[in-house]
Amino acid sequence: MLTDWEVHVLANTFLFRGIQPEAIRDLLETVPYTKQVFRRGAVIYSPESFNRDLGIILAGQVVVTKGSFTVSELGAGDLFGAAALFTDEAQYVSTLTPRQRTQLLFLSQQSVQELIDRERIIRDNYIRYLAQRIRFLSAKVDTLSSGTGGRKLSAFLMDNVGEDGSLTVSSMTQLASRLGMGRATLYRELDRLQSRNIISRDGKTILLLKPELLQ
Repeated sequence: MLTDWEVHVLANTFLFRGIQPEAIRDLLETVPYTKQVFRRGAVIYSPESFNRDLGIILAGQVVVTKGSFTVSELGAGDLFGAAALFTDEAQYVSTLTPRQRTQLLFLSQQSVQELIDRERIIRDNYIRYLAQRIRFLSAKVDTLSSGTGGRKLSAFLMDNVGEDGSLTVSSMTQLASRLGMGRATLYRELDRLQSRNIISRDGKTILLLKPELLQ
């Protein structure tokens, strides 16, 4: 059973955009779905453990990582799991963990298919959502092919910094490898940004002081 607040959240997601809350409630009474709560630090999806479901965050925050790097952070109303739907891949593409107590709604592949078949607006919304994800991933590729080491590092920082303006890197060696540069080049570029007071560094934590200068 969905609460009024949960229906309100769903009405503001990509999938149900343009559909009235009561219509959303009626639709979800006709297809199977599950609601789950995950505590901070639990694993929702990992490359080895996942379901072919489309997940919707009802409350809380989810961190998406690939290896030791943060790919994105998701909040209430965001979707995930599209990469697992309608494919036969044996592994999921990333790891999802809650940053805090998080409530999720899951729609199975069959449920998503039924909703798409039944409501044209849901079909169109899902296509737009996939198109947006393609653009997001394309921007990530641009980060890795953006030319000089300085441009690559600047693009990476802009894409991965958190809401508080900081980014913690677990391994400078892995970061250098991801950006396609040597460790010496990475440290040189970090020192250059720090000397211009664009960033500050405390160990492996980088704080953006003047993000507008990275544009």
